[in-house]
Amino acid sequence: MKNFLTLIIIFSSFAQAQVYEVKVRFKHHTKYTSEYIEKVFSDIKNEEQRKWNIEQNENPKPIDFLIYSSKNEQNSVEQEKINNDQNYQGEIKKSVVGLPLGVTYSDFRLNENYKEEDVYGKKYIVKNPIEELVWEYSNETKEILGYKVYKATSDFKKYKVEAWYTKEIDFDFMPINVKPIEGFVLEMNLFVESEKVGRMDNIIRVEAIQPNVKKYKFKNPLKADKASKLPIVSQQEIAKIYDEANKKRNEMYNNTQGIDKK
Repeated sequence: MKNFLTLIIIFSSFAQAQVYEVKVRFKHHTKYTSEYIEKVFSDIKNEEQRKWNIEQNENPKPIDFLIYSSKNEQNSVEQEKINNDQNYQGEIKKSVVGLPLGVTYSDFRLNENYKEEDVYGKKYIVKNPIEELVWEYSNETKEILGYKVYKATSDFKKYKVEAWYTKEIDFDFMPINVKPIEGFVLEMNLFVESEKVGRMDNIIRVEAIQPNVKKYKFKNPLKADKASKLPIVSQQEIAKIYDEANKKRNEMYNNTQGIDKK
């Protein structure tokens, strides 16, 4: 009996400690209305530059993430790419709510998510609650990566959400920072449609799964030596901090431009 209980404890500990490495690709696509394009991009007089801006905003390059997930913790790590092309003009990067650029840390025990944010050289830790979405399940199925997946739908912030999950992997996984569904999500689309702006789709697809990753150490900004001393702010507070910082920078720029250089 003692040996049996020991096995249960060991198995339970292994299940909680098991870490999955999941490679996902995020792709944003927007189809603007012609009225919105005229309103927003008409000030760009150079035709080639205007086309470039519209294309970058409607079809930015996909972004890869490595997501490390256990029962209690999760890291989302953007895989940054370096472009050494001499003719490189730069690019616009877009993310979606729940899967921001950079590195994020989720604690499912506390239902909290943390991300270090740099506002023009001053760093903060942004704290967000991990929400639990209300899902509607359907019998609609398809196949992804050889797995049979089922469709579930929900709402998150301003987005409609479609998630395709499988029951064939014995682990609950969600690629965005919300409470995991009962199943392993292999594809998501967070989309929103507006008569004035157009339709925006944010598609997240799992490309590879590596279970039982050994010796991965979760990156928790609250436990980092330097980051532990940083101020912790909410999403609303960091938005105000950005607004104030941008306002000050614009004022400084305007004052500099106003100096009469003789």
